[in-house]
Amino acid sequence: MPVGTWCCCKSQKKGKQASSRKFRRLARALLCKGRSYDSSLLPLKSFEVMNPWDLGGDGKAFFGFHPNELWFTKLMRK
Repeated sequence: MPVGTWCCCKSQKKGKQASSRKFRRLARALLCKGRSYDSSLLPLKSFEVMNPWDLGGDGKAFFGFHPNELWFTKLMRK
């Protein structure tokens, strides 16, 4: 698939790890409070804790199908 990220990062791995770590930490802290437990306070998705725009890239994009172009063959080779 000719898909890639915008900007200069190759992976969003570090941002996703930080987002998951923040999500788990917040859920654990809310569960440990015990007495004032309210299930509506628990986050449901990791994007409720961290903004997806704070990850390594600005998202993915589809570059289209251009088999005769040099950049396309280089992109698909990797």
